[in-house]
Amino acid sequence: MRTSVHAAKRMRQRGIKREFMGRLLDNADIERSIGGNCRLYRVSRSLARQLRDERLSHYVAIISDDTGNLVTVFPDHGNRAAARYRVRH
Repeated sequence: MRTSVHAAKRMRQRGIKREFMGRLLDNADIERSIGGNCRLYRVSRSLARQLRDERLSHYVAIISDDTGNLVTVFPDHGNRAAARYRVRH
């Protein structure tokens, strides 16, 4: 997986290892376009429970459609900061 400089910096800041990021992307069952030629990938809580890794459902990865690079990764704690990336019901 290729990462942008920004994503690499954020992964270091948040203590996210490449192996974890690979697991998140391999198991992502939620995918949607978020604009700017980027897609959001995340693991649902139910799948994370089945995989016995709740931490997977706590992070969101943004991938560029143009380059295929990981643009950024961030935690989704259910607060307003990440609300724009959540699917509205």
